[in-house]
Amino acid sequence: MDFIDLRTRAELLEICGDSEGAERLRNLSLEIAREVDLTVYAYQLLWRNKVDDAIELLERNGSAHPDSWNVRHSLGEAYEALGDYASAAMNFRKAQALTDDVSSIAHIEQSLRRVIQFEAA
Repeated sequence: MDFIDLRTRAELLEICGDSEGAERLRNLSLEIAREVDLTVYAYQLLWRNKVDDAIELLERNGSAHPDSWNVRHSLGEAYEALGDYASAAMNFRKAQALTDDVSSIAHIEQSLRRVIQFEAA
C-alpha cells in the first residue's frame, strides 16, 4: 500500500466509526510518506477546508524536509488560507531563502507581496 491508499482507507474507517483503526492507518501512512505525498495531500485537505489538518501535515513535512523551498511555500499558502498572514509571510521568506531558481523566486515573491498586502491592512 502507498500513502494515498492508507489515507483513503483511514477516512473510510473513520466514516464507519472505527477511529482506532483509522488512526493506526494514518500513522502508518506518515511512516511511508514522501515529501510530495504530504504536500499533495495537504492541498487536498485545503481544498476541503480542512486548513488546520493541512497545516499540521505541512509542518511535519517542513520538519522532515527543512531544505525544501516547496514545502515552505506550501505552508505559506496554508497559513494564508487560514488568514495568518504573518506566518504565511515568514514561510514565504524561508522558501525564498532556500532556492536560487529564478522562476521559483518570482513565484514566491508574488505570494509574499500578496500576503504582505493583507498583513498591512
